[in-house]
Amino acid sequence: MNVARYYLLVCASLWRMACHSLRPQRRTFTRQNTIVDKDLYNDVVTWQNKQIASMSFEDSVPCPSEGVIDLGKMKMLHTTTLRHVDHQEDGMWKVSTETLQQGKGISLDQSIVLMHRLRDAGFPDHALGVVSVQLKHQRHSFAIIQDTEDDFWMLDNGYFSVLPVRASHFLARRTDIVYLIGFNFFDIWTY
Repeated sequence: MNVARYYLLVCASLWRMACHSLRPQRRTFTRQNTIVDKDLYNDVVTWQNKQIASMSFEDSVPCPSEGVIDLGKMKMLHTTTLRHVDHQEDGMWKVSTETLQQGKGISLDQSIVLMHRLRDAGFPDHALGVVSVQLKHQRHSFAIIQDTEDDFWMLDNGYFSVLPVRASHFLARRTDIVYLIGFNFFDIWTY
């Protein structure tokens, strides 16, 4: 994403955030373990296995790690990822290293790269994730940091907001969104 487009999206995101603050409403996002879409579930499990294999070194297999949530680091990594991974239609369910090498991917791939970078920066695995949603005629994905039991930071590629926003406020009035699945390297859930 070039600099001019990024700052144009920042302005649009700030405008949307201001409009949402004028109409305060709150929604909770608590993780549930009931998965409805079995095909999507199978896609996630297949991706998790490929991703873990790509992160493994010799006999060392990654396991869930504890860490610390740093909002400043979150914002910096979000901006850096958006600037280095362009949004382009180019397959689905790539491992993060493949997306980084190509420098492009769909929103799902961008979100996976961001989740991996946050993990590498010391964020706890249980707080990281990617959420896929269904809008009228398309699917969209964004990375999340779930720092409370019923809310998360939404790290989007500019479709909703190019700035990190609280899902409980930003998505509260959106009735056109169906939450399909949430996942990270080790877990799968819905909202």
